[in-house]
Amino acid sequence: MDRAGDPVRELLAADFVLRDNGLLTPFTLEDFNAPVSLILAVETAATSTAALDKLRKTAAIFQPLISGHDGLIGLLAYDDDIRTLAPIRQNSTLFDTRLKSLRPQGSAGKLHDAVMESVRLHQDQPSGRRRVLILIGESKDLGSKSRLDQAVTAAQAANVTVYPLTYSRTTTAFASREPVSGSSAPTMNILAALRELGRLGQANSAAELALHTGGMTASFTRQRGLESALQRIGADLHSQYSLTFEPKAALPGEYHQLQVSLRNRPEYSIRHRPGYWIDSESAGL
Repeated sequence: MDRAGDPVRELLAADFVLRDNGLLTPFTLEDFNAPVSLILAVETAATSTAALDKLRKTAAIFQPLISGHDGLIGLLAYDDDIRTLAPIRQNSTLFDTRLKSLRPQGSAGKLHDAVMESVRLHQDQPSGRRRVLILIGESKDLGSKSRLDQAVTAAQAANVTVYPLTYSRTTTAFASREPVSGSSAPTMNILAALRELGRLGQANSAAELALHTGGMTASFTRQRGLESALQRIGADLHSQYSLTFEPKAALPGEYHQLQVSLRNRPEYSIRHRPGYWIDSESAGL
């Protein structure tokens, strides 16, 4: 991004430096972006009334701006239960209808369980698509069976990038809006750290999911803030650089930390996926 936070589109392979587990690693810069497979997961607990009122007005934004050409889109709701309201499809008619009909119910906000189900739905889709999850709800989990470290690991292993848009149950109907923020590199022992945050009840689940999958977070209170955040996500999804490489000394089940930097471009900042898991079948990303 440039200093204004807008995407920079003219970079070349020579502008990037990639390290995999600290080792300088050769890569190929792909000149295309795969189509998007998107799930919108929405908290529909009783406390979400004001946010749902705003979200129902944004249905027309998702297909052209977020999923784009040849994109797929699906809808999931979570409160006391997890419900798939619209399966991942290219035709957005059912998505639009179900999004506009969202109503609050229940008292829980099972954010972690919603992530786990979204990952499962993505894994049922054909390969070759960029998997994206947009979460709209409160920043903390309430009532999930799954832990935060399990949700983060599942999203990382399935190559799902998470973009949380959060609100406070006490302020969503009022005035202020927080800016979109980026992410920073995680520590090596991320799972232990996440488990400890959960044990202490201090986990901002939304922020951790974005941080560890390469997404970004935003908070909103007004209608304009929600629409601006969605437009920013759309720009982010369609302005990405894909660096592909073969890991060195890869062991099944091993977590690799990534470091991506820019060479001699101090006027730009960069946000990237901070790591990945080696699966049991290949050493590829």
